[in-house]
Amino acid sequence: MMRFWNRTSAKSVGALASLAGLAWGVIAWDAVPGLSAPPAPVYPYPTVSKPKDVSQQFTQSQIRSQDAETDTLIRVVTARTQFSVDGTGLTVAVLDTGLRTTHVDFVGKVATQVNFTNDNNGNIANAADGDGHGTNVGGIIVGRGIHTGIAPGAKIIPLKVLANNGSGSSSGIDSALQWVLTNRVTYGISAINMSLGSTSNLITDNFGGDPIAQKIQALRAANVAVVVSAGNSFFEFSSQPGMAYPAIIRETTSVGALYDANIGPQFYGGGAAAPSTGAGRFTPFSQRLHPSFAPFTRTDIFTPGAELTAAGIANDMAESTYQGTSQAAPVACGLILLTQEYYKRRKGVLPTVDQLENWMRTVTPRTVRFDGDDETDNVINTNLSYACADAVDMITAAKTELDNATPPPPTPSLVTVTWNAGTKTVMLTGDTEANSISVSKSGSTVRIAGGAGTKIKYNNVTSTSATIANVSGKIAVTGDLSGGNDTLSCVSLEVSTMNPKLGAGNDNVVLNYCNVDVLALDGGTGVDTFTATTSNIAVNNSVNYP
Repeated sequence: MMRFWNRTSAKSVGALASLAGLAWGVIAWDAVPGLSAPPAPVYPYPTVSKPKDVSQQFTQSQIRSQDAETDTLIRVVTARTQFSVDGTGLTVAVLDTGLRTTHVDFVGKVATQVNFTNDNNGNIANAADGDGHGTNVGGIIVGRGIHTGIAPGAKIIPLKVLANNGSGSSSGIDSALQWVLTNRVTYGISAINMSLGSTSNLITDNFGGDPIAQKIQALRAANVAVVVSAGNSFFEFSSQPGMAYPAIIRETTSVGALYDANIGPQFYGGGAAAPSTGAGRFTPFSQRLHPSFAPFTRTDIFTPGAELTAAGIANDMAESTYQGTSQAAPVACGLILLTQEYYKRRKGVLPTVDQLENWMRTVTPRTVRFDGDDETDNVINTNLSYACADAVDMITAAKTELDNATPPPPTPSLVTVTWNAGTKTVMLTGDTEANSISVSKSGSTVRIAGGAGTKIKYNNVTSTSATIANVSGKIAVTGDLSGGNDTLSCVSLEVSTMNPKLGAGNDNVVLNYCNVDVLALDGGTGVDTFTATTSNIAVNNSVNYP
């Protein structure tokens, strides 16, 4: 069984003590909707080491400006205003230490909660946070109250996989990911945040049979973004490239941390130090993996992660501040929610995670930062450029792709043609899609042809057109094409009665060189057009038509 620690780095005054193993009790798995008892884990997960130190918790709001600094650096407020997005209609699942669900920042936001630990008396339906880490992370994403998160309109589901001492089990995380796979449609979950991981520094993800990796792959295939903190041990691993598990899994969106402002000298428990800080500088603790080392398992994006202020657990008005890739991940997760909302509003579906990462990594002067130009720290900077997020640039990239997208081919529709030789009637019966059809006559042959993807079925044969031979005198054109935006073109016809039902939609009828005794079109609702060129209409009894 693997043990996880939250991925937060904070100021330290001394060495960190290791925590004893946590004994897990029996959990009533059948009490959780959509969750069955997990099999005993057999995969040899990576080992873990000591956790990082804890953050600062305050019983009331302090005079701080970290939220505003983060917004300024990556233009969150500007993006929300410019594109009219706040995450409304979407839900994020946060796998962490739980959530203070009664905090004013989360009023009306908690869709449900599930506890995968022995905390809270093992109550599966109580994901209360006794550590504070998950409450801070959740607040960064969706907070709306005293503090404002990145996507304040989104809902949140706390899945408590880390105990109140900050540790957790691989089986709990595995079960939580399975819970999301089972319940994502029910709750509208479009993103997951995991600010956790093992203390490791990996460059590849060759984990054959890893059940956590398999579930993350399945979630990505379902267009659910799984956002994971890169790890806080860059100094401890001698400034070598790499990331922690599970951030190293290529199907995750892995996130490293920047400073959002000049917050003064910083010294961390793991040994990393930054005698001076500044907006956009790389934090000395953040692990990083450049695409030139590992193009598939790279660190996908850097966002502000030090120092961020959000909800705290001391009371329902409390505040906390943290530093770490644990805070950078929820910033990226919030940006994903904003972009998902924009895309879904225009397309009706979620974008792929590939699209989200491409838009987030859009190359502009604001989104490319060099590691080693202005950093003052005690790590070996990589002297490489990395992709860093900007909210306006990300959604603009999505908008550009949507605006320039080639329209999809029209949905094929089918029109069935029936010819009654006795009454000389052509009956046209269409499906519910838009129909494009022309009826013309040359000599004694009537030809019915489909356009814009419309197929013609005549005498049980489906093709792009059909012909009716030996037609003399006037014909009648009737039938039912209603249900779509229909186009009917008639050329060189002698018509006794033309009364096809067009129905709802923006319909278009064109007559060229036609003589019609009685025209009786029924356009239904919609914006309809009618054009008659070199044609004669004796009686026009059309309704719902111009």
